[in-house]
Amino acid sequence: MDVASVISPQLRRLLSYVRPYLFRLLIGVVLLAIVAFTEGLVALMVKPAFDQVLKPGVFGSSVPLVTLPWSGRVIYLNNFFPASIHNVGTIFALAFLFIGAVRSLAEYLGATQIQYIGHAAVTDLRNAVFSRIILQPIGFFQKNSTGRIISAAINDVERTRVALSEYLADLFQKSFTFLAFVSVLLILNWKMALGAAVLLPLVLLPVNKFGRKIRRSAENTQIRLADLSQILQETTSGNRIVKAFGMEDFEIHKFAQVAKRLLKESMRWVRAAAITSPLMDLLGALVIPLLLLYARGLISHHQMTEGQFLAFMYAMFSAYGPVKRMGYVYQQFQAAQGASLQIFSFLDLPVEVADAPGSHSLGRFAGEIVFENVGFAYESAPILRDISFTARKGEVIALVGTSGAGKTTLVNLIPRFHDVTSGSLRLDGRDVRELSLRSLRSQIAMVTQENILFHDTVWNNICYGQSNVTEAQVHAAARAALAADFIAELPQGYFTMIGERGQRLSGGQRQRIAIARAILKDSPILILDEATSELDAESERLVQQALANLMTGRTSFVIAHRLSTIRRADRILVLDGGLIRESGSHSDLLARGGLYARLCDLQFADDETLAPSPDQRDGLTEPSTAT
Repeated sequence: MDVASVISPQLRRLLSYVRPYLFRLLIGVVLLAIVAFTEGLVALMVKPAFDQVLKPGVFGSSVPLVTLPWSGRVIYLNNFFPASIHNVGTIFALAFLFIGAVRSLAEYLGATQIQYIGHAAVTDLRNAVFSRIILQPIGFFQKNSTGRIISAAINDVERTRVALSEYLADLFQKSFTFLAFVSVLLILNWKMALGAAVLLPLVLLPVNKFGRKIRRSAENTQIRLADLSQILQETTSGNRIVKAFGMEDFEIHKFAQVAKRLLKESMRWVRAAAITSPLMDLLGALVIPLLLLYARGLISHHQMTEGQFLAFMYAMFSAYGPVKRMGYVYQQFQAAQGASLQIFSFLDLPVEVADAPGSHSLGRFAGEIVFENVGFAYESAPILRDISFTARKGEVIALVGTSGAGKTTLVNLIPRFHDVTSGSLRLDGRDVRELSLRSLRSQIAMVTQENILFHDTVWNNICYGQSNVTEAQVHAAARAALAADFIAELPQGYFTMIGERGQRLSGGQRQRIAIARAILKDSPILILDEATSELDAESERLVQQALANLMTGRTSFVIAHRLSTIRRADRILVLDGGLIRESGSHSDLLARGGLYARLCDLQFADDETLAPSPDQRDGLTEPSTAT
């Protein structure tokens, strides 16, 4: 077996998570070594069992355990008992009972120690993976599917858990057991022991070869599992679309096809892993007849007793067991290496842009936000170019433009979800890249089109990111967001579980919970990204009132297509092709008759076409502008 391939750099890295638990590991190893020693003693006791216990009086009252080949010294079981105990059967029974008790206790304590180490190491690994994922920049989540990320953090880590917990304990125990039985074989008859080991490389070489195949197959298996996770995630989160388009059968077939490919990959490494046991059985079938012929001559010439031969055979078969198991364990570690590729690729990713050396902590925003010739390109594709404007404290800046104009990208530069690639963005005179991320983002609250609520209580969703808030503060935020009334009607009020992404609430209710969260954060800068675009008229009216409460006294950046919000803006920026084409108030831009006026005309035309009655248009909703 190629040691270099067993302890590869990747496997060493995986095992490095065991390092913090070396003391426990040492204790576990010593205990498992005791287990192996007792198993070797059991093998040695086969000889006196047949030669003394089953033939009482033939050899007297002494119970020889073993004759040391290098000194010829005989070790008797009698030496370990008081002289008053001299019955052969009693000595043997007490010795066997003591060995069994020691073995059982050591095995329990040793296995639990090693298992703890494995589970603790994998817990550290899982925490490291999650921490690295959560600290990735926005671009990471745009490139990697949710299903693949979940599969790496759950499925791939679980595969390594089995190796580091169950198989790590097996590796130590079987290794020591193998050494113990080999020692017994050499003590009993070293020539027969060497003869029995001649064919062992015929087993180890194929096991090593199949191990490399298992590693590659395990990599592919984890990819297929990731594909299944992705399909499951998409079809469950988008179940209404699947049902609306009658695509249940299509999705079932797609899932079954990927599952079939997973089965094919799984069987490749199952077949490779299963080869060890048959090879060992074949080796035994070749060796045993030869040993029988050889031992028959020794026994006939009184150079070996029947008990000694039976002890040798017992030790030899017992040694084959650990070899078979170690081969399987080796293959499982290979599979763990294959599964850990995606894990370590995530761990090797740089985290979100760290704070620059000497970064400053920003006090509460009190001045202005300045975009000066700002440009941004994503993977060399320019999205924003030469963006220059100033937003002063308390101003409302509205961003309009066609889809893909760069509105969301522009506001994402403020909390540094992306960094500008040219020009500068300054808050209160400091470049945002010189500020610590925590102090910068503490100044900003966001309400977006698809607000993410967590599978938790209403209370915890409102308090998200806030600690040491009072009940009065939470209730005040809910009232300001016009959410207190519907929260009171929920089964458990503020402590009602709202489901994944808040699915147990209506769209308007979800938005008002998000607004309450932003109000409670009490940040001086506010970003609203299409916060009312998917609401009905009644919900929109309530959300608009809540947003008005939220925007009071805050510097707000609003991406919206509702005229009621844009009309109140101090300034409207019209983006097109990554450039600011127009800037001014609503009335100024309409009078100018440029791009903004054309967008308004298009939106008005759509409203007149879609509106069911003038009363509805003049009532709860207002004409809107295009985004």
